Amino acid sequence: MFTFSSSFSPFDSTFVLCLIVASLITPIRSNYLSDVCIKSKSPKFCLRVFGPNPHRSPYELTQEAINLALRNAYAIANKIAMFYYETNDNNLKTIYNYCSDYYRNAINALRGAKENFRKDGLRYNSVYVAGNFAQKANFYCENEFQRIIGYVYASTLTKNNERMVNFGSIIVAAADVLSNSTLVEK
Repeated sequence: MFTFSSSFSPFDSTFVLCLIVASLITPIRSNYLSDVCIKSKSPKFCLRVFGPNPHRSPYELTQEAINLALRNAYAIANKIAMFYYETNDNNLKTIYNYCSDYYRNAINALRGAKENFRKDGLRYNSVYVAGNFAQKANFYCENEFQRIIGYVYASTLTKNNERMVNFGSIIVAAADVLSNSTLVEK
């Protein structure tokens, strides 16, 4: 008969037990980038925009999402202004005026969210509002091209408006991951 003699002392057994318990209660750091992108409207776009660095905290991702959306909104607003000044069609000028207003409001919401982001503590209301408004600005702008009765205009801003939807959804997803995370690193 084979017998096994153990040379473990009570201290060794306690030490091993402590290691097991410590490994079970140690928080596992998630890939927050994946968490954000999977909740966005276009995960592929989200991953492409944020790049390959998944080691950002939910706070950093939310802040970066706001900054990216704000830069995108400024670029679209500039493009709208360029189209406005290049056209002689009064109907298109009216459409571009509306679009300009929508994007100006989106920019103001995003700037407010950026300014209030650090002040809000664990409440991210302005971030959610800005993300939702960024998504709606494109919808309203895109609808303006179909609004004038008797005229059919192909939107010159469809791709830009789609990008704004994606950025808005990333902001909402990032704020959601941040507000639901227990790890709020700045």
